Amino acid sequence: MNQISRRSSADRDLIVIFRHYARDAGLRVADRFLIEAEATFERLASMPGMGTLYEPDEPSYVGLRYFPVSRFRKYLVFYRPMPDGIEVLRVLHGARDIAGILAAEFGIDDEDDMTLGEGK
Repeated sequence: MNQISRRSSADRDLIVIFRHYARDAGLRVADRFLIEAEATFERLASMPGMGTLYEPDEPSYVGLRYFPVSRFRKYLVFYRPMPDGIEVLRVLHGARDIAGILAAEFGIDDEDDMTLGEGK
């Protein structure tokens, strides 16, 4: 069975998103988001190459990929393939400052303009 490891920051992201949906759309939608996020993690763990490579010019990001949460495509799962599955690093809304959030996650100075799928 493929393993799914999650950083605590990914767990916090899921809680924040759940609360957002529970408050604004109701518990059914919030629950459905969590179900779809877990299903996405499982799919990625079985086929880690599905996601798009995140490719800014920064060695810390080597191997980092992203893939949208099924049925909630504005949310992106940032993960790294591992020999026995995946490590989920973050789950972020695509409109957020992804470069800045990931730079903080990896302890990188965010002076450069980094965007999804594009190098410098």
